[in-house]
Parts: sequence; C-alpha cells; structure tokens
Amino acid sequence: MNGGLTKVLAVVGGKGGTGKTLLALNLAYGLKHYGKTLLVDVDVDNPCSRTFIKSRPISREIVEEFRPRIDEGRCRLCGLCVQNCHQHALILIPGKRILLMPELCEGCGVCRLVCPFQAIEADWIEAGYIEEHKAVDGLDAIIGELKPTTRRTPLMILKTLRYAEKKFKDYDYVVIDSPPGTGSGIYAVMNFSDLIIAVTEPTRLGLRDFMKLYKLYEKAGSKEIFAIINKSGLRGEILEELRKQLMEMGISWIEIPYDEKVVKAYIEGSILIEDYPESPAAKTLESFIRKLVGRSS
Repeated sequence: MNGGLTKVLAVVGGKGGTGKTLLALNLAYGLKHYGKTLLVDVDVDNPCSRTFIKSRPISREIVEEFRPRIDEGRCRLCGLCVQNCHQHALILIPGKRILLMPELCEGCGVCRLVCPFQAIEADWIEAGYIEEHKAVDGLDAIIGELKPTTRRTPLMILKTLRYAEKKFKDYDYVVIDSPPGTGSGIYAVMNFSDLIIAVTEPTRLGLRDFMKLYKLYEKAGSKEIFAIINKSGLRGEILEELRKQLMEMGISWIEIPYDEKVVKAYIEGSILIEDYPESPAAKTLESFIRKLVGRSS
C-alpha cells in the first residue's frame, strides 16, 4: 500500500512482553543512519514510544467518535435500537425512555440506521488523537492514542495507519510498532506493510501465540515474514522446539540473546543500540539492520 521505494516494516507480537516496542524503536533509530525513517506507533491503548523519543508533538489531530443522542420527542420506544445494539449500550426503560450507557458504546452507529422514526441524532466525542513528532535528525514519529473512555481500538489503529500512509512516500523506511494480539487491528497493520517482523520468545506461551499470529499472517496475502526470537538464553526455554518449528515453516529468524543491558535501557527509557552499542543484543540488532538495508537497496 506504500508508494515509491519506501520500505514499510511492521513489528508484531502475539503476546505482550516480548520486547516488540523496544525492538521497533531500535530498528527505527538504526535505520535512520541509512535513510529518512518514520516510526508509526499504533499501540493506541498504550503507546509508550513517546517515553523513548523524548520529544514534544509538532502537531495533533483530534479523532472523533459517534455517540447516539435520543430525541425523546420523536422516540416511540419501539426498542429496535436496543435490540440491535450488540454492545448492550442502550437500555429500554418501558414507558419512559431509552438510556445510553456511554462506557459500553463503541460508536458503530447501527442504532441510528435501524431507528424507523429518525429519533437518534449524531453526537460526537473526542475519542483520541494522532500526534506527529520530530524525534531526532532523520527520524520522525506518528503516534496514535485512544482515550481510556473509548473502546474502538481497531478503528483508531486504522485511522492512525491511514494518516501515516499519506506521508510514507517522504521516507526511505517506515517502522510500525503494533499492539500485542492477533485481532483485526494487527491484520490492518500487516496489510500496510512490506515486511512483517514477528517477535516471539522461546517459551511455550511465546510459541503458541506465534502460531496464532502466523495464521493471521497467512490471511494477509503475499507478504514477507521474518521472526525474531528475543530473550534467547533464558532458563526453561524451548529454543530447539521453536527453531524446529520455524525451519519447518520456512521462516528465517535471528536470535537476540537475553541481555541485562536491554532491561537497563527499558528502565531508563533509552535506545539500546545508541546507549549500549557494545552489548550482545545491540550488536545482534545492528547486524540485522544492516541485513534489512541490504535487502531493500
């Protein structure tokens, strides 16, 4: 979906805690030495890249979300809106009124479509925002964030991706940091990318979630996928089993060793390859970045 020669890399992970965001940030900071790079953070429920890039936004666009407003003068209390609200955000109080539970509403608008009396009007709330940042020379960032009171995570992910896509042509590389999971939002991320970098860890849970992620990847069509086994070297790991699985699936991978400097960088909010370039994990990442650049040149 990108234009020109831009290379769009999506960093995904089936479960939280694999180190996905830290890897996405370090890839973005490493790639900026080879071409103008854009980091897109679509972990809209918990975007933490702002903590690491330490910059103020240069622009902010508000994202609005639909909320129904009941015109009680027109409403006949037929209950069709209540019956068709899959989130159960509307309650019929017989003989009195339709009550909205805003914390349950996902803003789908079905209630307005099914009302035969045109008694539901459109109201709008601030659902979140999309920020642009100038991180450092050669690296910009776009960050989407959903307000805690709203529930439409996949839609906010898509809006952030579409906002960012308009700028892809201005960059040599784009790194998308996705939320954990295997839902529709991750599917959208995959469709906006050229290369999918799946981050996992050598544990039973890591392998299980990687397989879920791979099933989603298969639905995304003709995309490339590459695996990163993070935290290699932990006790109780199933590294050999994971390697065998990747080999059988025909997926290339690299292994990033468990490294105390990674933990230190995360706590400090620093960039591993810049602040601890001699650490084993940083050296592995730098080698991977050079490989990525060689593939795209």
